[in-house]
This record gives sequence, C-alpha cells and structure tokens, in this order.
Amino acid sequence: MQPNHRSSELTGYFKYETFPRGMETGMMLDKTDLAKEARALDAGDRIASICSHYEQPKGWIFFDANSVGPAPKSARDAANGLVDDWVNLRRRGWAERDWVDMPSILGDRIAPMIGAGPGEVVVCDNTTVNLYKATGHALAVNSDRATIVTQAENFPTDLHVLQGFERFSDRAIEIRRVDTEDEAIAAMDETVALGSFSHVGYKSGVRWDMAKVNAAAHDRGALVLWDVSHSAGAVPIDVQASDADYIVGCGYKYLSTGPGGPAYVYVRPDLVEKAWPPMCGWMGHADIYAFSGEYVPHAGIKRFISGTPMVGANAIALCAADIYANYDPKDIWERHRSLSEFFVRALEAMCGEYGVEITSPMNHGRRGGHVSFRAPGAGSVVEALIDAKVVSSFRKPDSIRFGISPTALSHHDIYEAVRRLREIMVSEIWKDPKYEKVSV
Repeated sequence: MQPNHRSSELTGYFKYETFPRGMETGMMLDKTDLAKEARALDAGDRIASICSHYEQPKGWIFFDANSVGPAPKSARDAANGLVDDWVNLRRRGWAERDWVDMPSILGDRIAPMIGAGPGEVVVCDNTTVNLYKATGHALAVNSDRATIVTQAENFPTDLHVLQGFERFSDRAIEIRRVDTEDEAIAAMDETVALGSFSHVGYKSGVRWDMAKVNAAAHDRGALVLWDVSHSAGAVPIDVQASDADYIVGCGYKYLSTGPGGPAYVYVRPDLVEKAWPPMCGWMGHADIYAFSGEYVPHAGIKRFISGTPMVGANAIALCAADIYANYDPKDIWERHRSLSEFFVRALEAMCGEYGVEITSPMNHGRRGGHVSFRAPGAGSVVEALIDAKVVSSFRKPDSIRFGISPTALSHHDIYEAVRRLREIMVSEIWKDPKYEKVSV
C-alpha cells in the first residue's frame, strides 16, 4: 500500500504539519514517529476542548460513532431533570416547558451542521419514518413520474421504504438500482421522480458528491433525497450550496443525541408547500391547539412533524445540540479530517504488513465519517479489539468500520487504538475460538 500524502486543505488548521517530510518521499514512519506526530497534532488542535464535553470511560477507545455517538456529560442531569418534571409537573409540562416546541428548537441547533438555515429543519420521529415522509412528498410533487433511482447497496431501511411505495402506491413505481455515482447520474431521465441515496455508504464509507448528483437530477426534472446518517456531524454537508431537495438523518450517530435518539428532516423551502406530507398528524397542523377534525398543514417545515414529540429523547438530544452551538461546524469537519487522515496513515504504516487493507476512499473528500478496512478474520478481530478496550463494528462479509468521532477522540487515541490492533494482528490472538462468535 502506498502512504497517503498531505492534503493542502488542512494547511493552517493545525499548527503541526499533518504529514511529516518522511512521508512525502514515500518513507514509512515507525511507531515512535507516529506517537510523536499524534502528540504534536493534539497540541496544535485549537478545538481539542470539544472532547471535554463528553463522557470518556477510562481505558476505553470508542470507534463506533457511526453507530452510537458519545454521551454528553450534561445528559445525566437532563435525564434526571426530565424525571423531576414528570413527577412534579405532569401535564403542566406542556405549558411550562419547551416540550411542544423542541422539534423546532433542536432543528435550529442542528441546522448549521448540514448547512441549513433557521426554520428549515425539524427533529422528530426516526430515520425510517422521515424517509417515508420525504419520499411520499417528493412523489406527490413529481406526480407525473414513477421511477425512483437508488443505490443497490443503500442502507436496508432506505430500500425497504422504497419497496413499500413500490408495492402500495396507486401508480406503477419502478425502482432502478445503480452501483456508482456515475451510474446514478446516467440513470436520470424524464421518467425519474426521485433519486434516493445515502450520502455515505454504510459499509464502504464512500461519500457521493451531493451537488453534482443534485445538478444532474434537476437538469432532468427529478428530485433527490439524501440520507446523511453516516456523514452529518463528521464531514461537510451544505444543503444550500448543493441545492439539496430533501435531507434525512438519524441523530444518534455523530450528532450524539443518544441511543435511539430522534431523527431530523430538511425540505427545500420552495418545495415544502407543494404537497401535503404523506403522514399527516396533529403536530403538523397549522394550529395544533384548534383540535380541528380537518387537517390544515403548517405553512413551513413543521408540517413534517406528525405525532407527539419524544420529550425524553429530545431532552437528551438537546445536550449535544447545545454543544454544537459553541463551535463552528467547519472546525468540527476539519478536526474530523485530521483525525481520519492520521488514522489511515497509522493503519497502513503499522498494520499493512499483516493483511490490513483500507477499502474506503483514500481521498478524504470522497470518504464519510467512518473508515472501512479488510483484515484476516475481520469479525473475530473486532471481537478481540473489544477485549483490548477498542470498540469498532463489523459488517459482513469482511468489513471492519472505525467511526471517527470529531467530538470525542484525540490523535493519541487513534495511535493507541492502532497500536492495540497491531498487537492483535501480530499475536494472531483473534484466532482464539472465543472470538468466533461475532456481535453486531
């Protein structure tokens, strides 16, 4: 494997050059050099303080932010405060707390992380439900078309939602599956109502060019729905600059809204009022306190809220959302870039000779929040890593995924995790029968 070279886009963000001189001439760094570099990168990290807001269990290194992000330290008090309100306020909580307005409050907090503006995002329900809402809305807007283009290896729930429309729609929906970004662009024609894509492949970590795909779709009159679950909070997303139509994502990955935390939905403002959402509910009504038997949709994005807000989940989600308010999203994205590029280089330098092979794009601009790689006995390696207090994830048949949190990891954490991985590969302890059973 060839070492990755320094990206000029990082220049000026960290005080220390990300790729030392030895790498520029193709020389592999030894472990001592990498350890020194990690310390230097951490010393030059101007938003290293962001990590202090999150719980960090001693000795453990978590690389599963692509599954469940780290817990804000304030989450414990928020959960206790919610129980106090439940005990003492009961129904008065709807009037004396922000329970009803929290989908919009959270939406405005999260909006900068995807390049959206105030009043353009609501936090509600889960990813699958919001995918359904966005898909149905898009099909209503493009009511004279019946083709949906999607990735063959899109996340299963994204595909299942589309299959539901294929089976139950009142028109003959055709799902056209593609493998690559270029194939998706080529598939856009006058029959396509919607392109439904994951911004980042959940196995490979491949990131698609949102602006490029949107432009190609719009040229043919198609709309595009993006699932940004594996990118938002880690890598750049700009819904306005890319002219995105629909954005849906879960909050519990890099955005750290807690296990099973609420999802969010963005709809391009000029599209919102072109159709009703397919899931109408009283919280999306123009006047929720009118208790009208006739549905009148809210004039803006709030029409995509359906039922009662998830008060408990929202209280915890607000803890993470409040942290983001203190940091520029660009700084968070750049921090992720430095962490992930250091991981790629360390992994190659320390583990490449033991059969580890990076399968995610080497170019950070084409990679999402996690880095995927192959290794002999991949599933068993992930289990052995847990015993070494390093948590990652495995996806069949042979993909190990390290989800790199820009809010909870240091460069030294990355170095130490790769060092532990190297020990597992050198010793071949992963071959122990106790690691045969692989967890999700």
